[in-house]
Amino acid sequence: MRINATPTAWIIRGYDPYETVPPEAIFSATFVNDGTAECRFTPIFELAQPPFGLSSGKGKPIGYALINLSDSQDATPRAGRSVRNSSEQRTIELAANERRTVTYRLVASPDEVNSSGTFTQDVILEARDQTMRTLGGARIVLGLEVLPSARIGLAGAYRISDGQAIVSLGELREGPAPVPLQLRVSSTGRYDLNVTSLNSGKLRLNGTEWTVPYSLTIGGNAVNLSGMDRLQGPSENGLIRAVLPIQFYIGDVSRKRAGTYSDLISISVTAR
Repeated sequence: MRINATPTAWIIRGYDPYETVPPEAIFSATFVNDGTAECRFTPIFELAQPPFGLSSGKGKPIGYALINLSDSQDATPRAGRSVRNSSEQRTIELAANERRTVTYRLVASPDEVNSSGTFTQDVILEARDQTMRTLGGARIVLGLEVLPSARIGLAGAYRISDGQAIVSLGELREGPAPVPLQLRVSSTGRYDLNVTSLNSGKLRLNGTEWTVPYSLTIGGNAVNLSGMDRLQGPSENGLIRAVLPIQFYIGDVSRKRAGTYSDLISISVTAR
């Protein structure tokens, strides 16, 4: 009995935990009877080395399931090998020189993803007869590739207009503006915040050269609004969920023309 698993690495590629696409993929293995007599067997997955779970070598392993799509049965080696249930799992019968391709769905547990990286487990796919004798086998690497990813959003006193967040600073007075506003960050690990100001740290009266200087802090860190500034997030790895207060500080407003002053701030996040 010969088993051809192509590819030999069953890796779920490009999973982003902040997207709605589940971490799953479909793979197949072909069982070939090279003998001269009929062969009956059940495909069994066995761990090359416990414990069960996809691992990067550190942290808690990620659980997964292997589903045999030919008979819709669970082939996951949770206890070290696939649970063989003769009433559910079909025995495959191959005549001499016959082959059969079996398709499997590999599904990782999204709730157990706690960082970016590649998480793997080595297994052995075996063909076993009714006496549990191994007729043939193939080594396969199961895996999940988690992309570095991050998302940001606002919470607090703002409204959306034409796809942009509008924050009212109220009547401009020198000092901290009484605006409750937070930046929420979700990331698979380390991240950078990139901040730019259209008017380089000045609130401008539309259509004029009248301006009011202001400054900004995010999470207590001062932002340089004279150009693009980069703020680094925490240095630790692993999933991060942060709520960072945003504080505006208004500069000198004396001898300024009355009207509505504004600026456009762009904040983006980059996962590392």
